[in-house]
Amino acid sequence: PTTTREDATRTAEIPESVNQVLLGEKIVGDVLVACGVTLGVAPFMTVVDKAIVQRAAGTHSILSSAGQSLQGMLRNPAAYVKSPMFLMMWGVYAATYTTANCIKTVCEHESNSVSSKDQAKAGLFVGTTAVNSGTTLLKDRAYATMFGTSGAAVKVPMVTYGLWGMRDCMVIGSSFVLPDLVGSALHERNNMEKAQADRIAQFF
Repeated sequence: PTTTREDATRTAEIPESVNQVLLGEKIVGDVLVACGVTLGVAPFMTVVDKAIVQRAAGTHSILSSAGQSLQGMLRNPAAYVKSPMFLMMWGVYAATYTTANCIKTVCEHESNSVSSKDQAKAGLFVGTTAVNSGTTLLKDRAYATMFGTSGAAVKVPMVTYGLWGMRDCMVIGSSFVLPDLVGSALHERNNMEKAQADRIAQFF
């Protein structure tokens, strides 16, 4: 408790201008980390999503589409990274993780009260879901146009968009919100170190 009061006092003593500079630096770091990490994941997710669309269109099997994509990636990595299909996938994940990181940083920077933490979790879920769902829907429509049969993007029924939205809510909730809830529960109810509880929560 004493440490918490001392930390709060030191934070309060920081001039507002310095405080804003520190927040800006943290946000820049969040953006760079999100873009860097997702840059390594996006190529493989691009292969998977393209294969699913082409399999649904009946133009390729999953394996033949994946093999074709991997060959193109290995033959000319620079062209692959510049391709719209990769940039759209990278954009989805970079935007999602950037949003999640920035919301967490801003909320942690502004307040440490219990009510504020609850509001932060709700804001994290809503903000990240909105960004992820919006960018994913745009990407899915573009993939359907590029890799599906003629007119595939027009024939996507509304119920499919609803299912995609439910999928995104479940993914965001399990990826960004649930680990925090589980980690806090383990820390409070089992007298576990916070860092250890957070690591265990990631397995859920």
